[in-house]
Amino acid sequence: TGCTSISYYAQSLQGHVEIMAARKDVGTLVQDPSTPQALRARLTSASAIRRFATDELALPDNSSYRSYVDVGRNDVTLAVFAAPQFSLAPITWCFPVFGCVPYKGYF
Repeated sequence: TGCTSISYYAQSLQGHVEIMAARKDVGTLVQDPSTPQALRARLTSASAIRRFATDELALPDNSSYRSYVDVGRNDVTLAVFAAPQFSLAPITWCFPVFGCVPYKGYF
């Protein structure tokens, strides 16, 4: 229904904006002495892997994997897939701009 769509878009927009606003630069976090050692090690490893991908595999040197957000939970989003009873054919949801997909994502 229209109300369901509005609430779905609202949670999606709010979740996205909150994550984007909370981003921190990976390089800054690695240099920050208050960053926990385990996190620093993971970020350093991710940066080295990214550098390898750019230098050795000629993948694009863009902004991917240059920021980090601790969302305070194991999953950033949950993807919900559905099918009619006794069927394996997925239900699809259609959205303006994004088209039709066989899932809904929730923050």
